[in-house]
Amino acid sequence: MKSIVVAALFSLLIARSADADIITFRTSDSRFDNNVNNQGWWSNTINNFDSNDNYITGFSTFGIIPLGGPTEWRSFFTFDLSALDLTGQVLISATLEVVRSLYDSSDPTETIAFFDVSTDAATLNNNSGMNAAIFNDLASGTTYGSFVVPAYSESSTEALSFHLDTAALADIASAAGGFFSIGGALQSFSNDGRPQAEALFGFSEGTAQSLILEVVPATPVPEPGSFFLFGAGAAVVVATAQSRVGRHRRQRPRC
Repeated sequence: MKSIVVAALFSLLIARSADADIITFRTSDSRFDNNVNNQGWWSNTINNFDSNDNYITGFSTFGIIPLGGPTEWRSFFTFDLSALDLTGQVLISATLEVVRSLYDSSDPTETIAFFDVSTDAATLNNNSGMNAAIFNDLASGTTYGSFVVPAYSESSTEALSFHLDTAALADIASAAGGFFSIGGALQSFSNDGRPQAEALFGFSEGTAQSLILEVVPATPVPEPGSFFLFGAGAAVVVATAQSRVGRHRRQRPRC
């Protein structure tokens, strides 16, 4: 009986999670350019072009060191949240899923961090040439989480999942009804002068990424008194059950 009561209490506490809905947005939604996903990279040292939706994130030193330093790519992902209506709902989780394109590093792990983006979505996705302000925007401001990525085998279908933090949840909720962008930057470049690359998601053009949201009904949380009453009732049930067991044991005839 005691186990039943505990199970009932646990069920009450997780009831809201059981009602969760999953909503998925993709960088292929509402494209700014035909056949080009709303994703890509910016650099402050090399030019890009608008039709390129490769989202490589990291560094390269090949042929660059004599010119004064490495090339860095910072990625971005834009999602159209015009269909997101959180009226009567609460956003409880957000996961960025990124297709597992080339891991280009001799190190066993690399660390990537994701950031808020203040650049408007149309300007961000017109990623032609170089732009130092946008480049800096992709790795500054509010952090949505830092993640250690172990070396992985390349795949054009399987994805890495990054569970974004509460700051991301707040910004996503604020962006509902419009566009929401995420910036990505590698945090673990060794910069030791080796002629190499340290980058994630190389050769990644043509694959769309996903933002997966979990929402639940905005049901009022029970007042503390409600939990007290439930707990008191549970205690009575347990006490009654134990009392009955005790009486039953006392009434058994001795052999």
